[in-house]
Amino acid sequence: MYIEKNMEGDSVGYLHGEVRSLKRSLHRFTIAVTVLSVVVVAIFIALIAVGASQHNSIKNLKQKAGTIEDPKVAFATGFGDRNIEGFNYGGSLFRGSGFWSTRKALPGNLTDHAAVGYNEENVFIIGGANASGSVTNEVWMYDAIFHNYTKKAPMPEPRYRFGAALVNDKIYVVGGRNSSADENEAMTKSTFIYDIQKDAWSKGKDSFEYHSDTCADSLDGKVYMIGGYGQDYLYLDVAEVYDPEQNEWTRLTNMPTARGDLMCVAAAGEIYALGGYYNNLANPNDSFSSKMESYDPKSMKWTSRPDLLTPRGDAGIVLLPGDKIMLIGGEGHYKNQSDFKYPKHVNEVYYVTDQTWVEKAMIPTARFRTAAAQIGGLAYVFGGADLCINSPVCPALDTAEIYLDVDHPHVYIYLKNEPSYNDNAPLSIYPF
Repeated sequence: MYIEKNMEGDSVGYLHGEVRSLKRSLHRFTIAVTVLSVVVVAIFIALIAVGASQHNSIKNLKQKAGTIEDPKVAFATGFGDRNIEGFNYGGSLFRGSGFWSTRKALPGNLTDHAAVGYNEENVFIIGGANASGSVTNEVWMYDAIFHNYTKKAPMPEPRYRFGAALVNDKIYVVGGRNSSADENEAMTKSTFIYDIQKDAWSKGKDSFEYHSDTCADSLDGKVYMIGGYGQDYLYLDVAEVYDPEQNEWTRLTNMPTARGDLMCVAAAGEIYALGGYYNNLANPNDSFSSKMESYDPKSMKWTSRPDLLTPRGDAGIVLLPGDKIMLIGGEGHYKNQSDFKYPKHVNEVYYVTDQTWVEKAMIPTARFRTAAAQIGGLAYVFGGADLCINSPVCPALDTAEIYLDVDHPHVYIYLKNEPSYNDNAPLSIYPF
């Protein structure tokens, strides 16, 4: 009996202890919750106070605009060619960006050819003139994955100094010459159509006019051919468009500036015509054009655009992703002497949305009468002509190079009291 009572007492004591322990834990928890609540409320009050302070600071800064006396520099995004009042445009903060790399050389030296990108993996290199100056009808397909060239079905006849454009799975070759002779008989109006899937050529309707040293690109399923030289090397302002479905050519509104050896590309719903060689009445010794004009098929009107940074003709041209027109290399005349043709290293990109030109990393191998194509967001440049001094046949190149553009925030700099500074000025007296 005594043992049972003793055990009962121990159990009661144990329970009392547990209850006291639970009460102490609950008390500590209550204190912790209270403290935490106080801390949260304090932080919240502090944030409100900081926000109010920052708001007042920002408000005060706005009210005190111009307290930095006589600032020497300003920055802007977009429209870098437009002036900020009291400042001069100084250029972009991403001048000289981008990277070049060498790729496998062409099977032979080539100038005055065309390059057309296809399916993000292949470039078709068409026609041109070889090292001896003979015009070819050869077609090569470059594989950007395996870095090799495959010979494809040749054109029906030799062709160089022509335009080429891709519509779906077909390449359209327009204008140009079928021999290197300077006579008018070498000019052609024929339209050749290459079916990539069938590896076969067919013939379309002839164009209205002869276009030598012309350019072409496609937009909304149609092929646009712009400018060039007519018979007797007259400068052309003629523009035509070919409709593959109707097999018909249509005359367009004439280009404002007649010129040959020009470059063109489709961008942002318009056809852009750039540079070239023209009859500069104001300065006959400086006839490479810096003009850029665009044609809008909807309004059927031409619009003047910001001039090229470097006047030139026979350059490579591609459209990079983001509506960026890239102009690579090109021809210049040393000291304005037409017998001294030199190739340019310069590489410039026009940002259509910003209406601004920016100089990018120069191409390692200077060249003109070259061809370029964009696949996979990269620019591929094939062949071209080297330095040409008083020679009827310019040395042809077989080099191939690839460019990776590095995009940056589109920030432009404006300077005050430095009117002579030009971010796009030549880096050297050497004619790049």
